[in-house]
Amino acid sequence: MLKPKINRLDYGTLLAPPDEYTLAAAVGTSYSLDFDALVGACMALGLSAETDSTLLNNPLYLLDTLRRTGDRIALFCQAGQIHAPSNASSLYILLEKIVFQVLIKKQKNHPQHPSFHPKLWLLKYTRPNDDDIYRIIILSRNLTYDRSWDVSFSMDGRKKKKLIKESKPLVDLLEYLRDSITSSDSNAKNKRALIRRLANEVGSVEFSLNSREFTDFEFIPVGIQGEDGYKYNMNNTPLFSSSFHELMIMSPFLSSTVVSEFNNRKRNIENPECILITRQEALSRLKPDQCTRFSLYTMKEFIVDGESAISDDADSIKKQDIHAKIFMWRRYSNSELYLGSLNATHSALNGNIEFVIRISSRNKWLNLKKLTEDLFLGAPDNKDNPFELTSLPESTETEEDAQFLLEKQINNICRMTPSASIEETGETFRINIKFSKLTDVENLYISPLLSNKTEQLSSLVIINDLSLLQLSEFYCLIAKQDEVQIRRIIKIPTENIPERREKALVTDVFKDTRCFYQYISFLLGDDQIMSALENSEIRNSGFYGSASNIIMPALYERMLKTAATSPERFGEIDYILNMVDKEGVVPDGFVEVYNAFKKVVNLRV
Repeated sequence: MLKPKINRLDYGTLLAPPDEYTLAAAVGTSYSLDFDALVGACMALGLSAETDSTLLNNPLYLLDTLRRTGDRIALFCQAGQIHAPSNASSLYILLEKIVFQVLIKKQKNHPQHPSFHPKLWLLKYTRPNDDDIYRIIILSRNLTYDRSWDVSFSMDGRKKKKLIKESKPLVDLLEYLRDSITSSDSNAKNKRALIRRLANEVGSVEFSLNSREFTDFEFIPVGIQGEDGYKYNMNNTPLFSSSFHELMIMSPFLSSTVVSEFNNRKRNIENPECILITRQEALSRLKPDQCTRFSLYTMKEFIVDGESAISDDADSIKKQDIHAKIFMWRRYSNSELYLGSLNATHSALNGNIEFVIRISSRNKWLNLKKLTEDLFLGAPDNKDNPFELTSLPESTETEEDAQFLLEKQINNICRMTPSASIEETGETFRINIKFSKLTDVENLYISPLLSNKTEQLSSLVIINDLSLLQLSEFYCLIAKQDEVQIRRIIKIPTENIPERREKALVTDVFKDTRCFYQYISFLLGDDQIMSALENSEIRNSGFYGSASNIIMPALYERMLKTAATSPERFGEIDYILNMVDKEGVVPDGFVEVYNAFKKVVNLRV
């Protein structure tokens, strides 16, 4: 079940539509976000390609993927937690339609702002003359390229003719996400309508565990309020309300109050067996009397170091540690497994938006011995065990480091509801960015995502001399303190973005006739992925030339076949013909042949 050596899951495989199905709608959530990881997810959802596919490096296919999936995907993340890319691409402009930031209001008697922390995908796949398939994917992983160890769970369902009570929490979550879209532009309206339709459908979807080990499940969108005013929480689950004989907690982050509550919970069961698996630095938050019942485990240092043990390149060092959140509870013959985004922290239980699935089982199938044997690859003292028994560090004092303080600054900036507008100044553009109630920001700077022009943050920031393809709703915030610097992307509602920007983007991607041939062949291929890879090899071999008389008949034959099987693909050809500057890109005679072809097959796109 949780054997890290053999039970590995590929993110792209989880997202990819089943055979012969296509994506109809996708709603995802993540605390932090990497643009390239999101592009990879779009590739998996739209083309069934792996998220690390070589196609990620080809702007033609990325343009096609982001265009075709952009209207069907909504991704929600915590404001201020989009990682700045090392190499920004103008194609990120197309992510503006997909990405939505979430800010949660501060609650009374809570010292910090809560976080939007769930990690999941709710997907709808469709194919002609068949029932739609709905898939829920619950993760502990953010949509980033972090190398830490995570856990995921997925199951499929189909729509029934009645409401399914187990799916009601998903409806409440979707309605919360829909209401968090506050913009009034056409894309925001379309995404709210998409989520509303999905919410109306998923309430009648029956998801199936298809398992003999697990008998029942419950979705728990922690912090979300349902229609009846009830706010979902963990308080009434057996994990947090009942005594236990066995308990396992795997959590990278800890609060002493939460661990202490588990440690001191007795209720007529003496000497329960408890295991806590966490990160070494998280143990510094605990005192000895708060974890007396727990055996403490952390990941072995040589695994955490990962590539650093064999790499001389400091830039390639990527440490890996646990990031999975797992709770296992057993009382007598009843066992339960809790998976999702929930850490064993006070903020996770009190204020954050989280998502957890509770799965019921029996001692026969799920207990501490079975679970730890999976995780430890045998007995705890097994040499292959990736974890090792440890103890609390001598010092338990913790301080807020510089990076944490800079993160708080950026989060505060996000709460100032910034806005921006664009002015055309001859052949270039000027951006005016406004921040309300801005004070003491000498160490903060801002730049457009697609430009290196950087200005110090102030109540009004003016950035001049930008080109059309440097205009975006994404901006990079830079926070500095001594030798520490962090960069985060924020999305600022920006007025007056010229409508011709998309045309300029397409023209920038379709640089010549080779690109056009490659894209059309890819679009009309029997197998889009194989066709794309084939064309990449052809281009590298120097096949393309001016011999249109050789290529055109092959394309015509493909068009005939596509007209019979997938006529909707011709809409993409019309889009490209309308968007690119034809001279030097569209082959001579193609438009005439294409228009004649549409008349012959009576094709309307």
